Amino acid sequence: MDHDTRAGQRQVHPPCVPATRLRHPPARRRLLPETSFRLAMTFGKIAFRNVRRNGRRTGLTVFIIAVGLATLVMSNGLYDGFHEKMVTNAVRIFMGHLQVHGAGFHANPTVENCVEPLPDEVRHGHPAIAASARRVRFQALASTPTNSLGVIVIGIEPDAEAAVTFLRRSITDGTYLPDTQDGRRSCLVGETLFRTLRLSLHEKLILISQAADGSLAAEAFRVSGIVRTGNPEIDRSFVWIPLAAAQEMLAYGTKISETVFLARRADDVPAVQEYLVRKTAGLGLEVLSWKEVAPDIVQLIELDIAMQRVLMLIISIIVGMAIMNTMLMALQERYAEFGVLLAMGTTPAQIVGMVLAESLLIGILGVAAGLALTAAAGIYFYGHGVNLASFAAGVAKFIGMETTVRPLMKPGQIVASCLAVLTSTTLISLIPACRAAKMNAIQALRHI
Repeated sequence: MDHDTRAGQRQVHPPCVPATRLRHPPARRRLLPETSFRLAMTFGKIAFRNVRRNGRRTGLTVFIIAVGLATLVMSNGLYDGFHEKMVTNAVRIFMGHLQVHGAGFHANPTVENCVEPLPDEVRHGHPAIAASARRVRFQALASTPTNSLGVIVIGIEPDAEAAVTFLRRSITDGTYLPDTQDGRRSCLVGETLFRTLRLSLHEKLILISQAADGSLAAEAFRVSGIVRTGNPEIDRSFVWIPLAAAQEMLAYGTKISETVFLARRADDVPAVQEYLVRKTAGLGLEVLSWKEVAPDIVQLIELDIAMQRVLMLIISIIVGMAIMNTMLMALQERYAEFGVLLAMGTTPAQIVGMVLAESLLIGILGVAAGLALTAAAGIYFYGHGVNLASFAAGVAKFIGMETTVRPLMKPGQIVASCLAVLTSTTLISLIPACRAAKMNAIQALRHI
């Protein structure tokens, strides 16, 4: 009876779920921060164990990264040190950081283009101005009893000029111009010009030019010293005389040709230039920085910077290829291991994360070793210098500088180099990581 009763009872079925309600699969749950952190820690532990598996291969890869990073940082440091020394020498030999003169004087330095000197409150009114010097610049004929030659004459204030340029320390023989009334008829002569004119110390040198009023200007000066700047153009054609003597010779009165400024730091030049432009507005003057006075030096620096970027790219590619080779070899050795992980439910994204974590760890070890190697090399080369005679002899001769350069380590350059190496190692390891993620678990398990 019980059986019949149960058979007679109507079976109740669960209600049918409309198909539209099952069209979209349920959304995946987002990982909580704690879960993401634990997953990252797990990847880190696995990466650390895998790195220790084959110490010889890992050590070789770390060594390649370290040498590549050290080469990159040291080459950038040498480039920057060379650029800084080149600019410093060019600025301190003659042209200064900034020049203020009559409009058009730089393009066409004529005797008639003379201006009134800037007031002292303008010359010393900015905290970034280290020193300034007034000059008279003109072309003349230098004559001796046996020879004559066209020269460039610079009328200077001896003490002020010594604060802006290296003129005083460039004296190789004789004495510097005395800043007294007795020294108004003394002159300094470039070393090559001194030999060309067959002069001797204290011999008379006659300078002939045209005065501002159109009359003939001629004065005799005694050679008090010989100047060697290292710049061939200056050494073979420059003569320095006192400012007062130049003003008297050209009938300038109190007028000058230009005022040269030295900034406390190279980074202060734009601020000082803006200040001088504001103070000289409406006076018919032009304010030029060293970059505008010597654009060829700027072009040379830009070319070197482009070479730095190419070198950084090449080294990053070499380091990245070393990482990819290491990861591909590790992938071949752990083919069955990845198959087991996939069979256990590990997602392709997690496989990619494991491989990337391993390559990132190797990259970090390589960067740490590279920084240590860079520090050791930097200490050595900063103390001994690097002789770039075969590399930059022509440039050094052109701007008058020594070929021994010391590296200039900039924190920004070091950080950029480290990031470039780490980025290349991580990105290029995506190739073996994606290959591992696309692996067929069944085929991989056959390698066990």
